[in-house]
Amino acid sequence: MTAKKLFSTLFIITAITAGIWFNKAFKTVPALPAYENNLINEQSKPVKIADFKGQYVLVSYFQTWCGDCIKELPQIDILQTKLGRNKLKVLMVSDEGLEKIIRFKEKFCNTLEYYQSQKPLNEQSIRVFPTTYLLNKEGIVIMSRLNTFDWSSAEVISKCAD
Repeated sequence: MTAKKLFSTLFIITAITAGIWFNKAFKTVPALPAYENNLINEQSKPVKIADFKGQYVLVSYFQTWCGDCIKELPQIDILQTKLGRNKLKVLMVSDEGLEKIIRFKEKFCNTLEYYQSQKPLNEQSIRVFPTTYLLNKEGIVIMSRLNTFDWSSAEVISKCAD
């Protein structure tokens, strides 16, 4: 095999591998990391998703600098209002400092509940913001999305119909 052929083959393999990695890292919704990770609520108390079994749960991973995350907040708020707090629990989760998260809440949407992840989101394969999951009453993911999505849509509301 000539050096040119070897280089071409290595280049093609590298390009395919990079494409697969990129697709997995940035185009595929990862498994819900909060199952294995404690969250901290606004009162600095530990919380687990299992605490909310019996309710639908929307878990949205965000960053305070994320424009798409801010854009999505009104739809999440509308969904919470339409379904009611007894039926749907919204967990807005970031790995940024709790003080920064609370300032974000006060500035953009103070009707939702915000939580701090104890582990960095990158270590949990969350690399795209927002990354959002809808769980049924048993805690099973029934819908997930990367980037902005209209969470107040009829499609979402129908998934929460009992």
